[in-house]
Amino acid sequence: MLNLKEVNPNRNYRGIIRQPWLKSALGVILVFAGVALIVFGVPDFSDREAVSYEKIAESNSGEAGFPAIGGRFSPQRIVRYRIGREETGGVELNQAQYQDGQSRRSAIVFPPALGEGGLRHDLWKGAAEAILAHTEENALFVSWWDDAQRIHFLSGRNPWVEAPVAAAYPDRKQRDFWEKTGGGFAPDESKLKQLARWLSMDAQAALREMAQALPKGAPIYFLICLDDLARLGEIEALSGVHLPFDLRNFPQSGNVHSQIAEVKRWAGEKGPGSYLVQQLPQSGVRAWRIGTDEGARTLLARLLPFTSSLEKPLEGQPLVYQSGWGGYLSVYEWRPREGIIEPLR
Repeated sequence: MLNLKEVNPNRNYRGIIRQPWLKSALGVILVFAGVALIVFGVPDFSDREAVSYEKIAESNSGEAGFPAIGGRFSPQRIVRYRIGREETGGVELNQAQYQDGQSRRSAIVFPPALGEGGLRHDLWKGAAEAILAHTEENALFVSWWDDAQRIHFLSGRNPWVEAPVAAAYPDRKQRDFWEKTGGGFAPDESKLKQLARWLSMDAQAALREMAQALPKGAPIYFLICLDDLARLGEIEALSGVHLPFDLRNFPQSGNVHSQIAEVKRWAGEKGPGSYLVQQLPQSGVRAWRIGTDEGARTLLARLLPFTSSLEKPLEGQPLVYQSGWGGYLSVYEWRPREGIIEPLR
């Protein structure tokens, strides 16, 4: 089990480590799925024919300006891609290509020197340091494919699945783009489809299935990221289930109490009133809500720091690490023998 209190003994952890809120500028990264999901305040790309997906630059290790990303492995090349429109620009993705001693691999990363990825870089760096210090070398991580790539690149820990699959992208342009940036599609789609199904299922039923399907003999951890909410289109395409999560950005307010009350009113308009909030430096807050009681019981909702999940945490799956910025990154220890949980009421 992770004993992450050792990382910073001056904080009150209540059994986990929670890192302080980072004050650096908001890292902006748009993760497109089966449909254009606008999460991070960039222009609306709903007209898919007008959206471009392109490689804009690449640099090799040893060249001037090559970013110092850090990690367990040294990247040999960084390839920069852009999603956007010619008239309005867009957002960039950065792919690190590296050798791990066995094969050539890639990971979508957040370089600290390339502007908007700085906050996410710091959060992932802190998580990787804790993972390296406090998990076993043979630990297996279960997470969405892009998170899994970063886990392996930054810590060397093994992922259960780490490549996208073609079935997640019905649009050809998106499918071609993610095949390149994801380092190629997985030849076997079954694992990612299974993970999508578990995330969209009632958590109790999902944990029972996982106890039968996940490999035995190695310690297993879940890693969940708030950016996974930008992957809803992929999860829905692979699971065949609509997930009732809504997004709304609330403008900057001088009265934090009135802003919280506004978020609560919005969350209470439908479903169980469950929500999670991220502070956006200089620009208010981003809030997600769950639209149905069934949605609040899904494994995805139970792993993320929604208010309903905080009030009734997963039993038998201890939360052992959580970053700042609204619980951006969370790590759970998988305990299959204790994986029966009580449903939310």
